[in-house]
Amino acid sequence: MKIRSLYILICKWSLFAVFKTQGVRREETNEQRLVRDLLLGYDRRVRPVMPDNTSLPLNVTFGLALSQIIDVDEKNQILTTNCWLNQMWTDYGLRWNPKDYGGIKVVRLPYDQIWRPDIFLYNNADVSTYFSSISSNVIVTSQGNVTWLSMVIFKSSCSINVRYFPFDEQNCSMTFASWTYDGYQINLVLNTHEGDISNYISNSEWHLHKLYVQRNVVFYSCCAEPYPDITFYIHIQRRPLFYIFNMVMPCVMITLVALLGFYIPSDSGEKVTMGITTLLSMTVFMMLVAENMPPTSNVLPLIGIYYGITIIIVSLATGMTVFTLNIHHKGHRGEPIHPLLKKIFFGVFAKMMCVHNESYGHRSKVMDGVRSCGCIHNHDRQTINHSYDLKPENNARKINIPDIQNNQQTFSTPSSETVSSLEINFSKVLNKVCNTIDSSESRQRELDAREFVRHEWQQLALVVDRMLMTIFVLVTLFMTFAIMIQGPLSQEG
Repeated sequence: MKIRSLYILICKWSLFAVFKTQGVRREETNEQRLVRDLLLGYDRRVRPVMPDNTSLPLNVTFGLALSQIIDVDEKNQILTTNCWLNQMWTDYGLRWNPKDYGGIKVVRLPYDQIWRPDIFLYNNADVSTYFSSISSNVIVTSQGNVTWLSMVIFKSSCSINVRYFPFDEQNCSMTFASWTYDGYQINLVLNTHEGDISNYISNSEWHLHKLYVQRNVVFYSCCAEPYPDITFYIHIQRRPLFYIFNMVMPCVMITLVALLGFYIPSDSGEKVTMGITTLLSMTVFMMLVAENMPPTSNVLPLIGIYYGITIIIVSLATGMTVFTLNIHHKGHRGEPIHPLLKKIFFGVFAKMMCVHNESYGHRSKVMDGVRSCGCIHNHDRQTINHSYDLKPENNARKINIPDIQNNQQTFSTPSSETVSSLEINFSKVLNKVCNTIDSSESRQRELDAREFVRHEWQQLALVVDRMLMTIFVLVTLFMTFAIMIQGPLSQEG
């Protein structure tokens, strides 16, 4: 009895399992059966072609949609992009009749279970690119049309031309072709002659100017067969506002500050210090430019040339500042300026530079003082002669001899010897006084002359400063204009 009950229970469970399995099969039978039949005996290692004509190439339609320009590495010359790939071909082993499978016309299959063309990026710059690709199922229609959609972050090599940095435009290319199949086995076909930028995300540094496609047939040295490829050209233009404010404007301002060093008075002692400071600042900014540029000697960037010439100008300006300081302090040695230099600088260049020359007025004052000092000795001599007469009788009249009441004595008229001795002593005293005045005025004349010479040298240094400042400003403007006319805008015009 127990055995019979156990047998009935087992039969019920078996019938329940069979009915349940049949019910699931009735729900998924068409797609399951279709996938099972498609992959049954399918060899993904073999190129899918017509069995009766295997010599015909398989047409593979290749398309690319640019989603984003991630980075442009100028130093390493690498372009990083995010692209959506669209590859379509016909697989004759994946055809079916929709009527046999409940009218199913499209099915999704895992991409790693069917044959795929080995189309690679020829100018790939990173072997880990394909590890960062995202692929889902492939879409297969009942006619055998296979569509494979994938998203890949490519790092492609790009020849960066930094000639016009930061006003440069770059034309980078991405070449796709089969690695092992030649043109007799796989024929690459364009789906459009213009790249797809409908899903493009704008870049803050680069402006996408154009994306166009071109098909090429190349014969390589390894093989005699042709290899067709599809090349996408990405024409981008740099947005220069960031670099103008961070590289170009500081350079211009530092140059102007360096040229204003000629306007600083020589007595301040800051002319050479300012030149050296501006030179160091310019060197720091040039190092920042060099960090972003590729280390090439074929093409020099215009901004690098501009920085180099500006450093030369600032260095020469600092050297000329030392020269003008030497001129400014040369008057302390008392060496006069050559008359020809006076005529050239004070007569011509001072008027051109609008420098008021005060040397001539100062010189007239000095000469008037010299002429007035020359008359002092004669005047003193006349004073001596009028103050004391050499005749004894006249001198006697001028001398009053007082009466002395106590002694009742009267002084006699002085003799000629006494008068002569008084005259000699008085003359000696007056001569000493006159010599003292003459020596004092002589020293003052020498000091005035040295001051006049020193003032002339300072005026000459001022004229030279203005001349050098004008010359360096004109050279800087000419150099800036000469570099700007070589820019991309002038080349296009």
